[in-house]
Amino acid sequence: MNRKPLAERRAQLVDAALRVAARSGVESVTVRGVAAEAGVSLGTVHYCFHDKTDLLDAMSRSISIETYEHLRDEIARGAGLDAADLLRRLAPVLLDSLKRHRQVRLLLLEIATAGARSETLRPAARIQLTQSVAMAEQLARSLEAATGVRYSVDVAVLARIITVLIDGVELAWLVDEDDDRAVEGFTALGDLILNYLTVPAEPVPNTASA
Repeated sequence: MNRKPLAERRAQLVDAALRVAARSGVESVTVRGVAAEAGVSLGTVHYCFHDKTDLLDAMSRSISIETYEHLRDEIARGAGLDAADLLRRLAPVLLDSLKRHRQVRLLLLEIATAGARSETLRPAARIQLTQSVAMAEQLARSLEAATGVRYSVDVAVLARIITVLIDGVELAWLVDEDDDRAVEGFTALGDLILNYLTVPAEPVPNTASA
């Protein structure tokens, strides 16, 4: 019997669940269907995930993290630029990520909308929202560190605004596939963020190499 480490088996099952959801929608993801897709027993899925909510949580985390890391790396490469220039660079990066991960971004939106109408899926949708806002906050902090600016509002509040607006631009693109409008939307989001930035009175020490 092929016994894989738990983390590796969970990753295998998440990939299988994503394939099922990409074909038929997130509401079609069941423990039985994922087991069949992955070629494992029902017991294996139950061993790796407490329930469907746990599985959906893992799916959401998996398909969000790559975009987050890509943006974080782009912000790090732009350290030293002023905030306006760096934010303008992020707009096409967001579009590129959306185009490369069209199906998984659609799945995230499906999880959110399904959770809004289903008590069963609502916990997974709430977990996804919490994760998305947390990632947006981390990116906002990265921008702050890279450009030496500060925010004039609570970063947690700003992170929620960023999350909502990104979702809106992505949904519009998924409907009309208008690249130019999507870049305009992401650029407008950057302009909004600029309105909440202030330059500190004293230079912020660079601790990146410390």
